[in-house]
Amino acid sequence: MDSPDIIKEPIQRFYDLAGFDPAVIARWEIGEKYVGLMLNNGNIGVCAILGQEVDDSILQSGVPDLNNPGHRIILHAWFNALLNYNMREVHNGDIFDPGRFSLYGKIVMIGSFGSLLEKFSSAGIAVDVFDRLSEEEFLIPMRNQPEFLASADCVILTGTTVSNNTFTEIIGHTPEKCDIFLLGPSNIIHQAMFGYRNIRVVFGSRFRKGDAEVLDLIRDGHGTKGFLKNLNKVYISSK
Repeated sequence: MDSPDIIKEPIQRFYDLAGFDPAVIARWEIGEKYVGLMLNNGNIGVCAILGQEVDDSILQSGVPDLNNPGHRIILHAWFNALLNYNMREVHNGDIFDPGRFSLYGKIVMIGSFGSLLEKFSSAGIAVDVFDRLSEEEFLIPMRNQPEFLASADCVILTGTTVSNNTFTEIIGHTPEKCDIFLLGPSNIIHQAMFGYRNIRVVFGSRFRKGDAEVLDLIRDGHGTKGFLKNLNKVYISSK
């Protein structure tokens, strides 16, 4: 049986584990698409905003409200910066592997990753896609998401579900034999993520320490594509 600690949603769990100390944040930027933080030691963390209003008062008070979406985004970026550089068993690489995904019978993607979908399409691998912030015609209506998750044997899940607090609900709809791949630069690269149902691989990013250009790009409104050249794609696996 899972311990009470594991049952807590990730932002609460990592806050209990590591706390929040704005005194060690050297710089922060709240852009149009991302929040970015640089710690005094040069570590950089990011989190996608996805249309949420971000209140930076948490960075002065140091007292987060975990029910405040904007506070959760800043905390997500904080944990990204604080923890992503600490893991030793980290591998370099991207998520896409035709041999890996051709083994699954039903793949569901939560959060539309355009470049990844193109790779699946080119490989002839079908994917059912949900994205509550997009109106693309190929997307499946959000009301059908629980039903599709319940029959999936593979889920590709955007890491921003952690900050918007839909993560635990989504993974709760998946069957016992389902592999979940957590994807996105916002992800927290930490073994604690494997304490959650069906999480198999966590893909995320590490930036070069002290790379001020990342925060400049975020300040100027760029998204993932804007700072892609500045990050190193990494992942950790439960297997």
